[in-house]
Parts: sequence; C-alpha cells; structure tokens
Amino acid sequence: MVVLRDTFAVKDVEDLKNLEQSARAEIARKVGHILSSSEDGADQKAALELARVLAEDVAISVREALSKELRACIFLPEDLLATIARDVEQVSMPFLVASQAIDDDFLEEIVRSCGDSHQEAIAMRNGLSEAVSFAVSDVGCLVAVDKLAVNDSADLSRRTFDKVIERFPENMGLMEKLAARADLPTQVIEDLVFKVSQSFGKMLIEKYGISNDYSSYLVSLANRQVFSRALEVSPLPEVENYLSQLHARHHLGSDVLLTYLQNNNLRLFTMSIAVLLHKPYDKIEPLVATREKKVLARLLDSVGFSKSVIGVLLISYERLVY
Repeated sequence: MVVLRDTFAVKDVEDLKNLEQSARAEIARKVGHILSSSEDGADQKAALELARVLAEDVAISVREALSKELRACIFLPEDLLATIARDVEQVSMPFLVASQAIDDDFLEEIVRSCGDSHQEAIAMRNGLSEAVSFAVSDVGCLVAVDKLAVNDSADLSRRTFDKVIERFPENMGLMEKLAARADLPTQVIEDLVFKVSQSFGKMLIEKYGISNDYSSYLVSLANRQVFSRALEVSPLPEVENYLSQLHARHHLGSDVLLTYLQNNNLRLFTMSIAVLLHKPYDKIEPLVATREKKVLARLLDSVGFSKSVIGVLLISYERLVY
C-alpha cells in the first residue's frame, strides 16, 4: 500500500489507472505539492513512486497537473525530468520555462534533440546561461531565436550573435531586436545596425529608384541615429570605449555631437566632451547638467570648436534641455 499522510492511500500504484480522470489529476497535484515541499521522509518517497506513474498517465490533464506542481521542485530524478520535459507541448512547456530542477546540460540536450515548442519554452527561461543561449541560436527554430533575442535575462555572447547572423541574415526584425538589447558590446550593436542599414539602402534603391549616392547618405544618417539610440542604453564603460576609439580615428567631430543632441542622447553628448577633453565623465556631467549655456560654451571652446560650430551645438542643446 502506498500511503501519503492526510491525502490518500492506494493499495498499489496500478490502482491509479482505475480511478476517474479528475481524481487522478487531483492526486497528481497533491503528489507534486509534496515533492515541491522541503519536507523529507516516507511521504517524499511514496510521492515520487506515484509521480513516475502519473507522468505517463494516458490523460494529458493529469500529466499537466503534475508538471505544473513540479516546477517548484529543486531536485527531481533524471528519468522523471526526461519524461516530463519530452512530453507534449501542453505538459512540457510550462515545466521547461520555469522548472528549478533542470541543469544547463539537460536544457542544452533538450534544445538539440526536441521540437520547436521545447526550444521556444527554454528560450523564455529566466537567467538563461550563455551555453544554453548559444544552443538555441545554433539549432533553435526562428520563433525560439526570436524569443531569445527579447529575453533580457538571457546571457548572449558574441558567438551567439554571430550564429544568429549566420543562420538568419535576411531577418531584419530579428536583427533590430538584437540591436535593441542593453547588454551587447558596442561593436556587436554597430555591426547589427550596419546590417540593418544595408538592407534599408537596398530597399530605397530598388523600391524608389533613388541614386546610390543619395541612398548612401540616407543610410549613413539612419545608421548614426539608430546606433546612437542603441548606444545610449549601453553600460557607461562601453560607451567611453567606443567614443575613445572613434576619437582615435579622428571621427569624433562636431557632426557626431550634433547628432547626439538632435536625437536626445545627452549622455552620449556628455561622454563625447569628456573623451575629447580627456576628463572623467563624472567631472563633465555636472557641468553639462547645469543648463548654463556659458558653461557649455567654455567646454566646447576648450575642445577646440569654432564659434560658429559652438553656436549650432548650443542651439540644439537649448532645444533639448528647455
């Protein structure tokens, strides 16, 4: 006899098959609740024995009830994990999205061996590791990769980005979602924006018949605007590193600062001045934040800009802060 304190008793696990479906579903919920609790002892052992049977019940509703309760378990035997994780979508997806008992090796195995719905569920998991994220990018269906791109808690590395580009080079929607992430290195963002801009330029030429030169101009303008928006949410050290590289190539000019002001990117504008003056950001930021045009004019003069250029930048600054 299998007895669970204060819940139910059956003479043999095989007796479960003779119970009504609704009764088996209720037993599944109770079994899952017991296994999810921190208590140990006879109840846990008996519940585990019943769980193995319920995980292969003919009724999806019974297996679904069990899987939903087992999401809170911090440990489950490998055979039970595999049974639930490889079940039909209705049973496996809620479990794969939230189960605390699945390690990275098992998640990667499921991504590489199971169907689209399983990949999609794993791509939505909170705190997805770099290894599992790469597995999704490597073999996952488009929908799974799309869900991965918007999962802000997933750890996406350069190799993951490269794999997505390799597999879905023409999917501009996916590229834009990756470019909007706040955790990607600036070089990755720049590459993504450049790719989106290339597609935009091709569309302009083919659809509207405009010249290559004019198309290139529009693309460069769009490129800078989109990239500045993506860069604005990047970590400050990344921003400083990118602008320092730009300055080293003599590309951090007044036109770049003007673009930042016109696109409401005050942080980028401030960091640009800091880089140009070789000063720490926290020394320049309070001066720019004063909203005093005379203070900003002195900073821009120290950079070496002409009076006419300073005048244009001040006008844009005034429009932004007032």
